Amino acid sequence: MNGMKQIFLRLAALAGALLLLAGCGGRAASGAPLRRTVFAMDTVMTLTLCGASDADLQAAEDEINRLDAALARTRAGSDVYTLNHTGSVRSAALAELCARANELAAETGGLFDVTVAPVLALWGFGENAGDLRVPDGAALAEALSRVGYERLSVDGDGETVRLALPAQVDFGGVAKGFAADRLLRLLDRTGGAVLDLGGDVALRGTRDDGSRWRVAIRDPADAGAYLGVLETTDVCVMTSGVYERYFEQDGVRYHHILDPRTGYPADSGVVSATVVCESGVRADALATACCAAGADAALRLRETLADVMPFDLILVTDDARVLYTCADFTPEPGNSYTYEAVS
Repeated sequence: MNGMKQIFLRLAALAGALLLLAGCGGRAASGAPLRRTVFAMDTVMTLTLCGASDADLQAAEDEINRLDAALARTRAGSDVYTLNHTGSVRSAALAELCARANELAAETGGLFDVTVAPVLALWGFGENAGDLRVPDGAALAEALSRVGYERLSVDGDGETVRLALPAQVDFGGVAKGFAADRLLRLLDRTGGAVLDLGGDVALRGTRDDGSRWRVAIRDPADAGAYLGVLETTDVCVMTSGVYERYFEQDGVRYHHILDPRTGYPADSGVVSATVVCESGVRADALATACCAAGADAALRLRETLADVMPFDLILVTDDARVLYTCADFTPEPGNSYTYEAVS
C-alpha cells in the first residue's frame, strides 16, 4: 500500500468514527459497533456493523475485494477484462450484474448503459482514466457505433455472459450499488449496518434507540457543506454529479456523465442527482440516468417506474434549485438554494 492510500485510510477512519457517533448511538446488541476501512473500487469505504462479529466484518471485506477484482476493467484476468477481450466469461456475480444493467438500460431508455465504455475511454474518463480531452468527431462517431446494451447478454444458464465485440463494458457507474446489495444480502443476519462506499451509503436497521439513520446530503458546490439531512433506513442513498470528474478545454467545462445517445457530456441542467431506493444497483444506475435526463425527465421516470420499484429523488439544478420527493428530508437553512418539495 502506498503512502497516499494510507493517508486516505486514516482520514476515512476518522470520518467513519464521526458517522458512527451520529448514527449508532451507544452500544449495539452484542457489544460496541464494529468498523473497518477498506480501499477498493478506487475509493475509501467504511463499514460499520452493529450486533455483528469480527467474522461478519471480515466476510464483508472479502466480498468487496472479490467484487473489486472481478469488475476491474483494466485488470488482466478479471471477469470484465476477460469479457471485453474474448466476448464471453462464466461468472455468476457478473451475470447477475449484467442482467440488472440491461434491465436498467431498458427502463431508462438507454440513459444508463454500461456499453458506453469506448466513449468514456475516448474522453479519458472511466477506470484508470487517461489524458482528458475532447475527442475528434470521427473517432467519437466510431466509438458510438460500438455502444448499445443489446450487445450484452446472459445465457440461459444464468452464469455465462456474452458481449458482441468490439463493444466494451465498464461497470464503474454501478459497481458500488451492486456491492451494496451483495453486502446487505451477506449481512442479512446481523443487526444495523452503515456501509459508506465512498460517499454512497447503504443502511439497514436502526440506531440503538430505535430511531432511523440520519444522512447528510452533500452540497455539490461545497464539499464541506450539505443541502439537508435525510432520516431513513433500509435503503441505499446514491449520488451522481457533474462536479465529481471534469476538465476544462478552451474555456469550456466537460464532465464525465455522458449521454450514451450523443457521446457528449449531458447538458441537462442537473448538477447532482441523489436516489434513495431499496436496491443499491438501481439507485446507483438511476442517479447517473437522472443526471443525464434533466429534472423534468427524471421526475417523469420516477413516476413511470413507481410500480417496478419506488424511489425518491433529490435533484440540484444549475439555477440553484433543490427538488426533492423525500418526505423525511429536512433542508439546511441559510444557504443560497431554493427548495421545492415535489409530490
